[in-house]
Amino acid sequence: MRKIYLTALLAVMVLLAHAQVLKPSVDKRIEILSLVSRLAGYEEYNSDDAEKYVAAIHSHFDPYKTDTLIRYAVTVREQLGIGFDAVMSFAVNLQQKGHKFSLQPNWQKDIDKRWTPGAVHEYVRLLNKFYKTAKAEAFFSQQKPYYEKVVNAFGQVLARFNQSWYQEYYGIAPKDQFTIVVGCGNGGGNYGPSVELKNKTHQVYAIMGSWSFDKEGEPVFKEQSYLPTVIHEFNHSFINPLLTKYENNSELQKSMQTLLDTMRAEMEGQAYRNWHTVLNESLVRASVVRYLMKNNPADKSIAEEEIIIQQNRGFLWMRDLVALLGEYENNRNRYTTVDVFYPTIIEFFHTASQKISQTKKLYESNLPQIAAMEPFVNGAQQVDPSTKELIVRFDRVMRGKGYSINYGSLGRQAFPLKSVIGYTEDNNAIRLELDLKPNTEYEMVLTGLSFRSSDGYPIRSYVVKFKTGN
Repeated sequence: MRKIYLTALLAVMVLLAHAQVLKPSVDKRIEILSLVSRLAGYEEYNSDDAEKYVAAIHSHFDPYKTDTLIRYAVTVREQLGIGFDAVMSFAVNLQQKGHKFSLQPNWQKDIDKRWTPGAVHEYVRLLNKFYKTAKAEAFFSQQKPYYEKVVNAFGQVLARFNQSWYQEYYGIAPKDQFTIVVGCGNGGGNYGPSVELKNKTHQVYAIMGSWSFDKEGEPVFKEQSYLPTVIHEFNHSFINPLLTKYENNSELQKSMQTLLDTMRAEMEGQAYRNWHTVLNESLVRASVVRYLMKNNPADKSIAEEEIIIQQNRGFLWMRDLVALLGEYENNRNRYTTVDVFYPTIIEFFHTASQKISQTKKLYESNLPQIAAMEPFVNGAQQVDPSTKELIVRFDRVMRGKGYSINYGSLGRQAFPLKSVIGYTEDNNAIRLELDLKPNTEYEMVLTGLSFRSSDGYPIRSYVVKFKTGN
């Protein structure tokens, strides 16, 4: 779920003042919770994108995989459903002094609700023992040069981050502290927990995954891949509080529940299981597009690409919602803040819910399909291991540039792709170079991130799975 769609101490964005420059960092609280979850077998924390770093983790910590903490991490996952953002929520609710962890003063208010008080205290107790036994501090010291590379590389992304846009767009000054952390072992997982500070403001985190690397295995953070996520996470601190004023609106409840029910598979696939989350995510994602439009006026393709990505994730109303927020931006004398505009947003979702079935049917009819594979069919069990090329044919003309092919559930070792040869001249198929061994099971996933039809519609994720003969 690469695109399983976030400490550094950062300067406060002071009320009615210019924000200081945000700087990313690596946080040992994030790293230790991430690697414990990796050792406990949490699938979402077992990405091997950061090949060198992951190898270093296993080299240092694998001897401690039977530690009581690792076994307890398995238990809380099985009994409490701990995983994904619950892990990162726990991490930011810790404070570290020397080599010892304790809980933040307001942890009970801020920590993910899946955690029980008993589980939290036991986890902290075992974590402190593990940190010492496994010589975690020594590992972090060894990795300091790598962390510095990560911070420097991600800093180049933030150089283009326009913080002043938020106050201009929302009509209110930010009240929270914003903190950006790179989760070096988190792969494609991004998380946005927050903690309440003593002065009742919040420290809002964008914990960014790390999933792209150069040929030497060094981290690469492309602006078009990472900046939208940073923009996204900080939008939440403005959007989420607005719902408390309107969450009892019966029309809004009904509309959003209809949208959720219709798009449930897509939403639950992103861990969005209630209408409140779907609403906030819709507004945040549409606001990201408005940011991209405002800050990239000369290149409309950047915002257009983001709209397509969000539609592909199930937010089929995204284009219309972006247009609606454009009306808000163009009429700021009337709508001084997003809060003032919210009743219009409620009306929008009412209309969207009434036509969502038709919208979904139309959208799906436009999605390109995989028409055929050559020289073997998907699911074949006796593929000739000497096969060097696979041709994947589509049912319509594709845009002929870009491709997105990920590892499947079997992981890197089952990935058959050696290289992408390219599209055929008519852009109806793509040619893939394979590297196969006898009697081996292979799997890869073609995704809609870059596989698009000539008119911009993405394919649905398509799993290619087969086995070679002797």
